[in-house]
Amino acid sequence: MPWARVPAVLRDPREDACRGASHRASIRPSRRVIATDQVNVSDSIEIRPYRPGDETALVAGYNKVFPTEDGKIKPRSMEHWHWKFRDNPTGLIHVAVAEHEQEGIVGCYVTLPVKIRTEGTYGICGQVVDLFVLPEFRRHTGRPGLFVHTALKQYEWFGGNEEGQNLFHYGWPVPNWRIGHKYLNYENVCNWDFLFRECAGTPREATEDLEVIQVERFGEEVDALWAAMEPSFELALVRDARYLNWRYADAHDHDYRLYECRERSTGKVRGLFVYSVCDFLFPRTGFVVDWLLPHDDADATVAMLAVAERQASADGAKILATLFGHMDPRFLQFQRLGYMLYGTSYFVVVAPFKYSTHYYREHWYITAGDSDLV
Repeated sequence: MPWARVPAVLRDPREDACRGASHRASIRPSRRVIATDQVNVSDSIEIRPYRPGDETALVAGYNKVFPTEDGKIKPRSMEHWHWKFRDNPTGLIHVAVAEHEQEGIVGCYVTLPVKIRTEGTYGICGQVVDLFVLPEFRRHTGRPGLFVHTALKQYEWFGGNEEGQNLFHYGWPVPNWRIGHKYLNYENVCNWDFLFRECAGTPREATEDLEVIQVERFGEEVDALWAAMEPSFELALVRDARYLNWRYADAHDHDYRLYECRERSTGKVRGLFVYSVCDFLFPRTGFVVDWLLPHDDADATVAMLAVAERQASADGAKILATLFGHMDPRFLQFQRLGYMLYGTSYFVVVAPFKYSTHYYREHWYITAGDSDLV
């Protein structure tokens, strides 16, 4: 659900959290930080952590704000909320709600916790998603607004270096960059530039030693693939079978197709990718949403791309698109294989509780699937 389509009445419908005032010593301070103990919140509104049962009001609030008349952004179901938040593999729910004494929940600041590997250890980060403040309550607490006040309390509770806290928040706040940078320590770490190839091109020839097959779910062999590859990543979401199956096989908002590249002689999984079709860049665009393969495995790269390109063409897509960070070797590798670069207005921001912004720019292995936009 692109930020650009969020109703203009909202200050921050899908933003990225940055960091709380209580953690100012750990990173460079923003231009303006509001200490949470100095916030003059209205007596009629309480900002508090999520409690079981709040999901009913959260889904209702989402459905008041986000769905569009053209159907591109659809109403949220309770089953979708349970999959996305209650059932996410970390088992954590990081939601701050703003509750009015008469009207109930009128806003929220939400991060979706994800397990990451960073500097050889494991931690948690949070993608900021599904944020809203009902229009009539945007300025209820005075400047800079209920959204910012709710965000700061969310940072205080769920951001930091302790177990179960987010080491950083991230997201794509295209129309809300200024408020996030001014009040919430948002820092731009990379542009979201897509790699694309027209589907009308000559089909690729792949080695017969490999086969690329569609699977319903990923299994133990994918865990072994991730275990072999994870030391090569300085910073990456943990792409084990549990995460990938939750994110793609069990998804409620997109139809994803899962593929494995195997050696015909041994059955060993050499790599995997996830494919989907959506209207994010252009109508009916094929996407390689996620990709897990050593960058120096040229044969498997060609074999996997050949299948993805053939599938996109069969689906009536005019282009196949994907993305990697600019510092990742795959970014140039795909260009050498005929992919061109398409710049967009989207960029990734982080709200770091631990590292400097240079760390994310230089080391983050990022794919389109790290967002919930594709």
